[in-house]
Amino acid sequence: MTYRPEIDGLRAVAVLAVLLFHATGLLPGGFAGVDVFFVISGYVITSMLAAELDAGRFSLVRFYERRVRRLFPALAVTILVTAAASAMILLPLDLKAMGKSAVAAALMVSNVLFWDEAGYFDAAAQTKPLLHTWSLAIEEQFYLVYPLLLAALWKLGRRLLLWTLALLFGLSLAAAAWTAPDQPLTAFYLAPFRLWELMLGGLIALRPVRRLEGDVFAGLGVAMIATSFFIFNAESDFPGWPALLPTVGTALVLNGARAGTVVASALAVRPAVFVGKISYSLYLVHWPLIVLLEYRHDARLGLMGGLAVIGVSLVLAWLSWRFVEQPFRQHAPGRPLRVFSRAAAATALCCAAGASFSATGGLPQRLPEDVRAIYARMGDDWPESPACFIDTKGRTGPSLDDIRAGRVCSRGRAPAGRPDFIVWGDSHAASMSPPIFAAGDRLGPRGVIVGAGACPPLLDFETITAREETRRRCQEVNEATLDLIATQKIPVAFLVARWPRAALGNGYGDEGLFFDPKDIAPPVPGEDAKFAAALDRTLGRLVELGVRPVIVMSVPEPGYNVPYELARLMLSGRKADIAPPREAVEEREARAREIIAAAAAKHGADIVDPIPALCDDKKCPVVRNGAPIYRDTDHIARAAALRLTPLFESAFRRAATAGAVALTDRP
Repeated sequence: MTYRPEIDGLRAVAVLAVLLFHATGLLPGGFAGVDVFFVISGYVITSMLAAELDAGRFSLVRFYERRVRRLFPALAVTILVTAAASAMILLPLDLKAMGKSAVAAALMVSNVLFWDEAGYFDAAAQTKPLLHTWSLAIEEQFYLVYPLLLAALWKLGRRLLLWTLALLFGLSLAAAAWTAPDQPLTAFYLAPFRLWELMLGGLIALRPVRRLEGDVFAGLGVAMIATSFFIFNAESDFPGWPALLPTVGTALVLNGARAGTVVASALAVRPAVFVGKISYSLYLVHWPLIVLLEYRHDARLGLMGGLAVIGVSLVLAWLSWRFVEQPFRQHAPGRPLRVFSRAAAATALCCAAGASFSATGGLPQRLPEDVRAIYARMGDDWPESPACFIDTKGRTGPSLDDIRAGRVCSRGRAPAGRPDFIVWGDSHAASMSPPIFAAGDRLGPRGVIVGAGACPPLLDFETITAREETRRRCQEVNEATLDLIATQKIPVAFLVARWPRAALGNGYGDEGLFFDPKDIAPPVPGEDAKFAAALDRTLGRLVELGVRPVIVMSVPEPGYNVPYELARLMLSGRKADIAPPREAVEEREARAREIIAAAAAKHGADIVDPIPALCDDKKCPVVRNGAPIYRDTDHIARAAALRLTPLFESAFRRAATAGAVALTDRP
């Protein structure tokens, strides 16, 4: 295709929008620059392939060779340099994750990895220096399949080709619009839901609309793109219907900004063309730079810092373009085997580096001994977890049939038989089970536990923060648990969950590295009413079965991974009081507590509240005797939890007074 400098200018607009979004936050919808890139890619690749097919010069091997020379050298250098820098900066958990993403990026599947990781226990985006490679993976997957499709359809006629691309466009757009509101991560990361953006560019390349050429329509396209950068934000349903604004705008510019138009001339100014030419390297280098700088200094860049990083990114991008991209792109074609073999070797090197980080658990031996001791406190310290706890993907723990049949984890001094109590809830049930079981051991009752990740013990309740698969599993697990309670006539049920998250639809622990615990996460409208109805329904069913419900309130939520943050502070030599104010904790939990108190009063449920035992008048400490009280962002550590045993001894005594359970040791 004939070189169009205005397309490089459009690339400059797109990449600068992304940089301003990531580095400064000045453009809340700057992420739409990626959507602009997708349309441009579809247009350029289709134009190139169509010209070769039309001239009878198309070669699939030659196409793949060009793509490898165009994309892989800079990507491989970025992966390897980022890996080296990460090994000096990241904590083991994040270095291990970075290793996985390095392998996935080198193998062109990082979008699938980040989609699979996103969710309940996902690390913050600010800890993932290769997160931005998801969009490159989508393009690379497109390049693998699209030439084959285009070449096959080309022989069958242009009309069928256009109708097929239009059909793919429509199906993909409909799927994205349908999926984005309820499964935003699926729509965001996976190629089938992004295909329509690439197809839009392809359709414009194959069938330009002459009556939409000129400055009026091209100017409208620029306005649409610019508007999208300001009116959208992270809550917008991308890549659903809202994404039509920047993508159709891009199509109008590609179609209308022909040589001689004002828009084409404006986009073709030398600075814009320069930025457009280095836009690929600029996109590659900017995000690792942002992540590693913010990680090292434990602070947001801020406006001036962000602008400085953009300046540094421009310099690094030019170096990458000049000394990595250009030499490989300008290398004379004709030896594809050599190109592919070198790319395979570079891929193997990237994978080896990444795999070494993952296999060693993130090289924890790098850390000083005192930092390593604190860091080791992070993670699951409940040894029975794999056998007793159902994770968010249903890979561990008892099956539904096991639950109904009572083949679940149990503990107690009483003889085997009907349990005296059940601990039922989400991952917080697992964290809080040690003091409950310890109290049972002390006083005699025998108990069982059913815990499932992201599943509060509420009937017919779909938590908005979980995937559809997890929501369905939660309902099945909770129904099976109720069957167990009814069948075995269990008299006492401890209901344990991260109640504020269930009641508000959001929570601390979602905000990333730089979270201020005074900033209460905004509730999702209507979630509190859904929560109240589900809690009322659940308590009502339990009371009908003759069960005494005991609601265990949530532990204070610090809002960050406590051992992780302590290790980061120690590693950097900084000191800070990171205990959240009690006022902020109580404000965070206020609505959930209000709903729980009303439901408990209505149904005669007991309440166990750990906050008075874990907080003083002003703060909720996160360290005791030099050891973290928490094992992550919101789960209490086992040793700290066991100090709450007297609270549950009191709960058992109240249950005994009510005639729900018999005690063998009642001082």
